[in-house]
Amino acid sequence: MIFLDTSFLFPLFSQRNPDHARVRGALDAYRGQPARDLFHTTNHVVAETITLIRTTPPRSHTAAVRAGEGLYEESFARVYWAPAEDERAAFAYFKQYADKEYSFVDCLSFVVMEKLGIREALALDSDFTHRFIVPPTLL
Repeated sequence: MIFLDTSFLFPLFSQRNPDHARVRGALDAYRGQPARDLFHTTNHVVAETITLIRTTPPRSHTAAVRAGEGLYEESFARVYWAPAEDERAAFAYFKQYADKEYSFVDCLSFVVMEKLGIREALALDSDFTHRFIVPPTLL
């Protein structure tokens, strides 16, 4: 299982993003494998990705809807729906690491990855490297 972070998904759906080609290239290593069985993410990452697509130039509602449809249909990854206890654990994690610039969504991702036994993430965000494996080509 491999976790998909917003920092990976946003450029995947944003062809004008300077990291788009690098992210697409990273996916080539997994070609032919069933994405829904291999990749996992959370509903919070999905919401964050849709929001970024909608609010970051060129601010495309159509692209945000298209990405949301694919993500919620689980065409790209299985979506883990975080219950309240995971959110509380993520907030505790967030409070504990005042010296880090982790977002709340990243903290929730860390909690979920630990809970599901996921050790690897596709992320452009170096915050994931503190406890998880991120391919060096993405950092």
